[in-house]
Amino acid sequence: MRGRTIVYHGEEFTRPMKDNIRENVFNILLKAIKGAKCIDLFAGTGAMAFESLSRGASSAVIVEQNRMAVRYIRETAETLDVSGKLKIVTADTFRVASQLVGPPKDETPWVLFLCPPYIFWHERLEELNAIIRAAQVNAPPGSVLMVETEKTFDQDLLPPGDWDRRTYGGTTLGFIEPAQVCGMNL
Repeated sequence: MRGRTIVYHGEEFTRPMKDNIRENVFNILLKAIKGAKCIDLFAGTGAMAFESLSRGASSAVIVEQNRMAVRYIRETAETLDVSGKLKIVTADTFRVASQLVGPPKDETPWVLFLCPPYIFWHERLEELNAIIRAAQVNAPPGSVLMVETEKTFDQDLLPPGDWDRRTYGGTTLGFIEPAQVCGMNL
């Protein structure tokens, strides 16, 4: 996607990840992205999915409930000519996550992005942790899950596992390979 622009509506309901943080994410996920299925929950602008596709993901699913944001995501998909590899789900992530991170139809690894509004880590932690646990149980081998929280959030409240944590300014990212926690009592 280098040099190509994602359409951002500028509304307060979306908090796009800063470019330098996103670049670091994709440097970390470089090998995992190629051929993977990207699942971008709480997509906002869809930047994580679009970047994944530009770096070799085989397909992407974007979940975003705000219709204005979805309109811009569709526009960006057309501009980037990736509509054929992209499925957009206009829905509340909490209502559709079980379908998206349930038992997979094939063994294509997932790269799952969980970047909700920061307030959800406080108000809806159990629901977010249920999504993480489902991904830990169901993700095919080679999958990676990434969560984005504010720096002040205690990531020890996330489900157990060998989390790789990175802090950039006021943001903390947590990465985990679900295969590393298979067999644990989740």
